[in-house]
Amino acid sequence: MQKFIIILSVSILFAAGVVSAQEGNATTETMTITAQDLGVANPNVLPDSPLYFFKELGRNIQTLFTFNAVTKAQLKEKISNEKLVELQKMVEQKKSQPAIDKAIKNYQAGVNQIEKAVQKIKENADQNPTVGKFLDKFVQQQTLQQNILQKLKTKVATSTFEKIEAARLQHLEKFDQVMQKLEENNQEKIQERLEKNIEKLSTPTNETLIKVRDNIMEKIQQKIPLNSATGTTMCITSWDPVCGINGKTYSNTCFAKLAGTDVAYKGNCEKSQCKIDTDCPQTKCVSTTAANVKCADVQAKCVEGICKIISIIPKIQSPTNSVLPNSTTTTQPDINE
Repeated sequence: MQKFIIILSVSILFAAGVVSAQEGNATTETMTITAQDLGVANPNVLPDSPLYFFKELGRNIQTLFTFNAVTKAQLKEKISNEKLVELQKMVEQKKSQPAIDKAIKNYQAGVNQIEKAVQKIKENADQNPTVGKFLDKFVQQQTLQQNILQKLKTKVATSTFEKIEAARLQHLEKFDQVMQKLEENNQEKIQERLEKNIEKLSTPTNETLIKVRDNIMEKIQQKIPLNSATGTTMCITSWDPVCGINGKTYSNTCFAKLAGTDVAYKGNCEKSQCKIDTDCPQTKCVSTTAANVKCADVQAKCVEGICKIISIIPKIQSPTNSVLPNSTTTTQPDINE
């Protein structure tokens, strides 16, 4: 047994030494999403290298000696990130089609391994904060992976395009399975976690991120019975953005309904109305004619960048057209009436 451990240790050191000697910390300059964004080094040892065997050996040994289920899932996610960056670099270097095809299969195998590792996690995000932290990071990094795959499709030949698209769809399916497993098929929690973490990503490709979120929610809706009255389960992925009344942008009206929100207006949501409660107006007036003005004191709070009225105290008009507060009324009438 001791001899076996020594051999494994030497293998790890050798593999790490060979690979780390050739791996740099530089980012991929030609892409919006860099290796560092995914938490990995920029690779120089690629799947078509004779040294790649040692890189894979090191990964397998590290996985073998990782026993905690969440930690192993985190490791598998990191390896998946590495394999996608390897594919990305091979496309940039215009490697041969067989070499790129090999890298695609290598990446797909990595995606499958994440889902398998997650299936061994016994607790969900509510039961274990560590699972919740893993899921937050998972959402962010897997969204970036979708972004990279979308861009790679534009840089390859048609036959390779189809294989990358298949890899992207497979990745989306596994993404969906992981989310449902760790959030116990809770549609509202999944949507909340998706939106929270996608908003944290500092990338200019908002359209891609919104599409990723919407596509994941569409898959989840197809598998979980809807609570909404819309009955919508499938949407066409076309970019005709609308702003929901919740202040979030959706790919189109269909996806807004899928999320259970009404459309406030067409186009991307404008800059937030507020940051703190005091940014919101505390008096609201409506004028029908010059002599007929209705006002009300409102208690408004800033909720996710939108001023939301919590309560209304109506004012009455005096004979001299001055506005006096009605201290005895505490109802919430529609001041537009």
